[in-house]
Amino acid sequence: MARRHLAIFLKGTAEKILSGKKRVEVRLSLSKILPYLSVCKNDEIYLKNSGGKIIGKVTVDNCLYYENLSQAMVADLKNNYFQSATVSNEFWDAKKKAKFASIIFLKNPHKFLTPVVYKKHDRRAWIIIEN
Repeated sequence: MARRHLAIFLKGTAEKILSGKKRVEVRLSLSKILPYLSVCKNDEIYLKNSGGKIIGKVTVDNCLYYENLSQAMVADLKNNYFQSATVSNEFWDAKKKAKFASIIFLKNPHKFLTPVVYKKHDRRAWIIIEN
């Protein structure tokens, strides 16, 4: 059964997803934090700007997960997903020591006519809304 997730993005990133410009979401971390191993094909991801409202949703087309990453492996991920993930070189530089990766392929972006308020009072960048 498909899950629903809430993903928090820096300003402008959710808009890139909704426009179809960004087709892959890359989350890199030093530890096993969400969305690592929690997202599956056909799950829905609600898109929220940091400090803002939920502005749309997207469906997961596929997911890849990596662990025990080396800096060379992170560089390979950058080479493979730089274009479709539309993230900066600064992002990749900041994440070069990551040990875990979630690569999420996106499809069917849908912008909401009216943004939805979701009160969130913590610093988590990913939440599972519904199992």
